[in-house]
Amino acid sequence: MYKQEYKKLKELQFFQATNFLLVSKLISNTKEDKNFIFKLPMLDDQNKDDYEVNFKLKKMSDYTSNLEVLMKSPIDKKTLKLNLRIYHEAKLVEVTRFQNFHVSLLEIFQTSLKFGFLKDERLQWNSFTKEFLNLCVEEGQSIETFIPTWL
Repeated sequence: MYKQEYKKLKELQFFQATNFLLVSKLISNTKEDKNFIFKLPMLDDQNKDDYEVNFKLKKMSDYTSNLEVLMKSPIDKKTLKLNLRIYHEAKLVEVTRFQNFHVSLLEIFQTSLKFGFLKDERLQWNSFTKEFLNLCVEEGQSIETFIPTWL
């Protein structure tokens, strides 16, 4: 039993570390407040509109920041919402809220089934975030002309 829990924890930390690297690719300095918007192209031939992705980064302390990610669909006008907590020292990013589904994911750490959550809900949310951030890195298109300061 402990071996299985350890394996799940390792997998969760892998997703959180990967998410930190992906966020670092998208945002040069995660310790400053900033907002920016970019576009994700649609793959549908019938609709040529792009998805708009909005990142709102807010510094909480020297060690943590919150990142709110909003993606608006041009088709049905719905918005995907993710809240991420960035731990600078540990180099981890954790999903703290997914689509306003739960007030705080931190409240359901040690539950097997509470409020209708599955055991691996945190793992699923962090896995989805990894795929989403990877898509943003690979396919995101700047709305403005932008040359990072580190170039």
